[in-house]
Amino acid sequence: MSAPTRPEWWPARQLQRVPIRKVFVCGRRLNPPLYSHVVNFPRLEIPLRGSYKIQMEAGDRVAHVSLRPGMAMFAAPNCWNVPEWQPGLELLSIQLGRTQLGISLISAQVRGLPQPAARKCSLPRPLTGSVSNILDALVRLETENGPPGAFVGLANALVLCLERLLQLPAEHNVSRPQSLLEEIRVYLQSHYQDEITRDAVAQQFNISPNHLSRLFQTHGQMTFSHYLTQVRMDRARHLLGSYDLKLDEIAARCGYHDTPYFCHVFKKLTHATPGEYRLKSRRAPGTLRRPEI
Repeated sequence: MSAPTRPEWWPARQLQRVPIRKVFVCGRRLNPPLYSHVVNFPRLEIPLRGSYKIQMEAGDRVAHVSLRPGMAMFAAPNCWNVPEWQPGLELLSIQLGRTQLGISLISAQVRGLPQPAARKCSLPRPLTGSVSNILDALVRLETENGPPGAFVGLANALVLCLERLLQLPAEHNVSRPQSLLEEIRVYLQSHYQDEITRDAVAQQFNISPNHLSRLFQTHGQMTFSHYLTQVRMDRARHLLGSYDLKLDEIAARCGYHDTPYFCHVFKKLTHATPGEYRLKSRRAPGTLRRPEI
């Protein structure tokens, strides 16, 4: 039997002492602002200490919200928020990816640092069971504009079930290299619009750049740059098909500051220009357009 997977820094006492009493739910009808945090999987963020100031969509408007312990923010897939890292903030961030659960304890102790310090862990996402069912219910509630109290109950239940999941023995069939690769994949899916380099990502995970490359080539069957490009192009397809944004804005939201190069990469991978892809997606039945801010 292998050792439990729960990290030593899991904030069990804080979560028990101050449970979630209010949940702010991000919307997805308005165009996401440049450099907002938006991914194609759900997220739950819980401040443990200090103030977590965010900009988010609430109804049909953009709201500025300050979250404190006892509050949480839930973002369904493709919903957005813009965080502001205040000194003294300690935040539990739970990213519920397609294949992996990413859990981070983020500390913003020093004013002016672009990225706060974070301790991370990940584990395979269960395909069935309580965590999967609660997550499905949260996403459905957001889609149906469900009652606020239901989000509170489900968010607390999700945290308790995650803690129990973290206490279970690690699976023998998940190797450390594969687990590390999944952690890095979740990170790239969350930071695709930043100026990401192989060296910077390697530093984030305390490994060498060459080790990072070997992980992707050996266990991911592709290079690091190829995977990052795929993540960015997947986001570009979503933005082109869902929002009336200019190409310069879409390129910037996908991590490209050179629009002609973005168009070149997009056409190379999709065999269509961004304009052709947008026109085709508009003609597709059931396509919904998002109103501009």
